[in-house]
Amino acid sequence: MKLNIKHVSKYEFSNNLTYGVQRLRLNPQNNKIQNIKTWNINIEGGIKQFEYLDHHQNICTFVTLSNDSKEIVISVDGQINTIENNGMLGNDKPKTKPWMYNMYTPITKPGYYLKSFCKRWKNSSYSELDICHLIAEEIKKLVKFRKGSTSAYTSAEESFKKKKGVCQDFAHIFISCLRYLGFSVRYVSGYLKIEGVNEQDATHAWADVFIKDLGWVGFDVANGISPDERYVVLANGFDFFDASPIHGLHLDSQNIKLDVSVCVQQ
Repeated sequence: MKLNIKHVSKYEFSNNLTYGVQRLRLNPQNNKIQNIKTWNINIEGGIKQFEYLDHHQNICTFVTLSNDSKEIVISVDGQINTIENNGMLGNDKPKTKPWMYNMYTPITKPGYYLKSFCKRWKNSSYSELDICHLIAEEIKKLVKFRKGSTSAYTSAEESFKKKKGVCQDFAHIFISCLRYLGFSVRYVSGYLKIEGVNEQDATHAWADVFIKDLGWVGFDVANGISPDERYVVLANGFDFFDASPIHGLHLDSQNIKLDVSVCVQQ
């Protein structure tokens, strides 16, 4: 599938900045299911300083924000060819070891509710792949998709207790459960082509599980499916904070408005 992607994030501040930086994880990489044909990142109100690979082997772009800017616009425009592979990536990043991803982070550490939920799969006779699918299905049944019900800082335990959240929360809950059961799981950020939707107001999130003899296998718990040719991977990590497409710091001003427009079309 040939996907055309346009992604614009516009930040407005309360007054002129005196200092600001941003780290972008907006550069997809070629792998067995996606091939980048063209990809451009444009920044208004800031300057791209350099690129580097982080400890998850994501391409990061370091940006300094221009003094006296009151508005920052980050625009992405590109074309990617994707193929259907049933969500299986294999060992796509050999420099990152799967065992890294069985450690909790503050936002994915399970509490009473998630541990109780996972008890039925302790010492299960099901295969690893079957356990992943069963847990994903149960989370999808129990948790409702509700925009605005959580924030970037809502933990997996809290969103599971609320029984509502967005794609980020579904991914964190799934990650928390499987790490509790001894799996290696990573958070993934990226894009999704949604049928009949011309414009989205956010990027997407899902999770990859490392399965013996298969490698990394994707699970989009929020949508109840495995990633297919409609998906594009941007970055991955322990949780949202390792893979967020844009993360910034600024002084002497408040971020009073953020408008995001994502268009993924065939």
